[in-house]
Amino acid sequence: MNVGGYDFTRASAIDADRDEAGALVFNTPQSRYANPRALPLHAHGVGPFARIRTTNLPDEPGVYAVVSAHGDVLYVGRARDSIRRRWSPQGYAVIHARNCFTGGQITNCRINVLIAGELTHGRPPVLWVLTVPDPTPVETRIISRLRPPWNLTP
Repeated sequence: MNVGGYDFTRASAIDADRDEAGALVFNTPQSRYANPRALPLHAHGVGPFARIRTTNLPDEPGVYAVVSAHGDVLYVGRARDSIRRRWSPQGYAVIHARNCFTGGQITNCRINVLIAGELTHGRPPVLWVLTVPDPTPVETRIISRLRPPWNLTP
C-alpha cells in the first residue's frame, strides 16, 4: 500500500481481547491507581481502554499506519527502536494506570480509545508498516502530506 509516497507492508489486523460472546473487554486502570500525588486525569485518561492485539510486527525501527476498514489512513506514527515494542503492552496495547494521569502517555491512551471505537463499530483497522533506520523524517513527511485525522487531534 502506498502511504504518502512510501510503499508500506501489511503487518497485522488490529483486534482486542473479547469475552466468550465476542464482545470487546474494556478496562479502566486509572480506577486502581493509588495516585499519591493527586494528579488529575489528562484529556484522554478516562478510557475505557481495550487490550489491543496485533501479530507479526517487525522488531525494527520504522513508521506505521493505522488504516481504516475502508482503506483510509487514520494515524501515522513512528517507532525509533521497535515497531513490535510500540504495539506491545509497553505501548498502545495495554494502558497502564499511571499513563491516564497528567504526565502519562497521553498518545497511548488516545490511540487505544480511537482503535477501540473502530472495533466497537465493527470496523477493524489494519496496521501497515515501513521499516527504516531513521523513522522521524519519514513520519513527518507522511503526516504533512496526508494529514491523517487521528494525528490532528490535540
